[in-house]
Amino acid sequence: MMAGQYNEIIRLYKSIEVLNEYGEREIITKLDYTTRAKVDNTSGTRQNENNEIVYDHTKTFYVRSYVPINDTSIIEFDDRKWRVITIDRRKENNDIRIVTELINE
Repeated sequence: MMAGQYNEIIRLYKSIEVLNEYGEREIITKLDYTTRAKVDNTSGTRQNENNEIVYDHTKTFYVRSYVPINDTSIIEFDDRKWRVITIDRRKENNDIRIVTELINE
């Protein structure tokens, strides 16, 4: 039974293109889904690029197979936002393995 390992709450956001009051196209993020996940810390480094400190962190999330996620989804976990790199649907475990990287704002 793997149900006890899904103990972290994550939020999935999707990007939507809307027209503002001036007729310009804007991309906004909207909360799409909230679920529980298993979280693994894959790697994390601090780099200096162009005299700016960049935190290069990677996390792996495991969610159930029914969670609606795609390549453009953004995951919010622990007050940080993560960009999806790869999605691996694993039928033998009935879950989805999502490799992400931290969005540096």
